Amino acid sequence: MKRTITALFDRYDDAAAAVRKLEAAGIPQSDISIVASNANNWYSGERTGTAKTTGTGRVDRDRDGVDDRAEGAAAGAGIGATVGGAAGLLAGLGLLAIPGIGPVVAAGWLVSTLAGAAAGGATGSIIGALTQAGVSHDDAEAYAEGIRRGGTLVTVRADGASQDRVVAILDDKGTVNMDEREQTWRAAGWTPGSSAAAGTTAMKPAAGQQETIPVTQEELKVGKREINKGRVRVHSRIVEEPVREQVALREERVQVERRPVDRPVTGSESPFRERVIEATEKVEEPVVSKEARVKEELVLNKKAGQRTEAVSDKVRRTEVEVEDERGKVRRTGEGTKR
Repeated sequence: MKRTITALFDRYDDAAAAVRKLEAAGIPQSDISIVASNANNWYSGERTGTAKTTGTGRVDRDRDGVDDRAEGAAAGAGIGATVGGAAGLLAGLGLLAIPGIGPVVAAGWLVSTLAGAAAGGATGSIIGALTQAGVSHDDAEAYAEGIRRGGTLVTVRADGASQDRVVAILDDKGTVNMDEREQTWRAAGWTPGSSAAAGTTAMKPAAGQQETIPVTQEELKVGKREINKGRVRVHSRIVEEPVREQVALREERVQVERRPVDRPVTGSESPFRERVIEATEKVEEPVVSKEARVKEELVLNKKAGQRTEAVSDKVRRTEVEVEDERGKVRRTGEGTKR
């Protein structure tokens, strides 16, 4: 089952580098999407179709100073090939104007939804596209605000075998900590949904025509995403320590003793012949040998479990109040009872 993994970058170059790493890691281009703010006209091309790039990877305006975004997404198709020498997915960047976000460049599987939003065919634009992909509504609003403020969003659909690789790549250099960033925005007065101003207009239908007011209700959809909680590393190394043991050793010593005697020679003795007697001294010495024995085993494993967590949020619905001011019609010409 595929999950949607997202990351916001402050710098387009960091996001582009992450996209290239994803492609190099074997993630299909059809599962990668990138949406970058074009509020400062970074990616405007020349009318000849050849854009100029600066050392930072931003694209200059054309010679007459006209913003080529006005020529539409068709004119901007393939603009990614001129942005920092892009290749792969980045070569297909196209220009769009998204309601509530402004001008963007985008490539990947989100483009079809964003193009429909740019043409007025989708409600919620980037927020709706992300929530349909499994991102929570609050997170989708935060990512949309990040793009509106000039950021670049990378979104990947990953299956179980590649999710760890995707998270490791997207959690690298340049990734925005969304919790901290949202706190900063909220401290400055931002609230979810504040960037999408809404207005109402009273409509009076003509005779024979019908006007409808849709009664809508949001449904809470809870998705899941994996986050890194830290690593555990076990290192083994060889150390030496002195050891002292006591051992009892046996030893033999040869002593030569001269005893004075005064007796006659017996018949069994031959006193006048040469003789040699000898004795060998023996001692024990310690012999050291070593035997390696396993005293303990350290096992590093992972246990997967499940827990149930209650997710609370607010959903909106439309309430309809009908005011009937027609009232009752009084009749005239009737007599009065007394």
